[in-house]
Amino acid sequence: MAYAKQDGTFRKGGRTGMAMRNAKEVARLIGWCRNVGDACVQRYAGSIFRTSLMEELQKEKLLKACDPVYGWRLTRKGYRFLQDSGIPLQPDAHTQRVGRRFEHAEITATMYAAGIYPYLTAIEELRSRDGYLPAFALRARRGQQVLGNNQMAGLLRLQDTVYVVYYVSPGMDRVVNPARETDLLQGVCTGAGCTRGALLFCGADYAAIHTALHGSSKAVSARSRCVSYGRFYRMAQEPCLYLPCSMQGVRQLHILKHPDYRTKMCRVLWGSGGKMDSGTGADWIDPKDHTAFLLVADMDIRKIEETAYQIRRKGYQRLVLAGFQEQNRFLKQYYRPPFYSSATLSNDILDRLKDGERHAPPV
Repeated sequence: MAYAKQDGTFRKGGRTGMAMRNAKEVARLIGWCRNVGDACVQRYAGSIFRTSLMEELQKEKLLKACDPVYGWRLTRKGYRFLQDSGIPLQPDAHTQRVGRRFEHAEITATMYAAGIYPYLTAIEELRSRDGYLPAFALRARRGQQVLGNNQMAGLLRLQDTVYVVYYVSPGMDRVVNPARETDLLQGVCTGAGCTRGALLFCGADYAAIHTALHGSSKAVSARSRCVSYGRFYRMAQEPCLYLPCSMQGVRQLHILKHPDYRTKMCRVLWGSGGKMDSGTGADWIDPKDHTAFLLVADMDIRKIEETAYQIRRKGYQRLVLAGFQEQNRFLKQYYRPPFYSSATLSNDILDRLKDGERHAPPV
């Protein structure tokens, strides 16, 4: 299938080709990430990296065949194709960073699949728009020393919240300096005009993230200012969220994108059958049944323990965790009956949220 550029527009058979527009979007994403692991491509084969499109890019010699070490990469012709389309990306010969690039690609593809703009290149852009700013884009800027030795994968702005994004996996041996990471978050929040900061821990799935943060970790010298990721997670004062790089993570990001999502979702789910009680940390309580409800769709795990502690002090006998099926399946391993129970959110919760419908999940 041959394409030609005419008057600044790619045309196929005299008409603008939808396939070419899709090809340019996928080529841009791969070129932006440099190296994309095959696991990431397979995970999003039904949405971003469709098999037919990847085959077409290879046929046009814009995309190299997947390499077991370097994953999916654009060819030089692929980068020229982007440059001719007004996207000035350059090939990069560095190969020692491929492992980190696979992680960055997992996060970036998840952002893209959730409709979040993943191509920000400067912290100043976070002031004017929501979007994802990968750390590699900041480090690529000449004279840009804002990150120093920070270990973050990127910065995400959604509404009035800035998230510092990390990728974690079981057995990882990286360490972080908590003071430096916290100072960066506070500085970015101030610069972006945001009122809230949070930490977003990404990984292959919820179990992998949890194991990385709670399993065995690298020993750190007592004189070092650095700590393991698990210790950093336990020390942090900011909300800490789990985010899998999968379609479940995409649904979770759609929730986080919604303005004031927690209050509005509670009204959709529980209506006027109970009441809100900020003193316990619960999202909704039913005094008659001595039951508290907590929305866990954002996977702020530490909020579960904090809320459980408060409602037990007030005599509540049950805490219902309302999350998606995959989230509940994971949480049930650690939060068990009779005190904990779960309520499953349907996948159309966002549509119902927008419509303002009131429908309680099955308990």
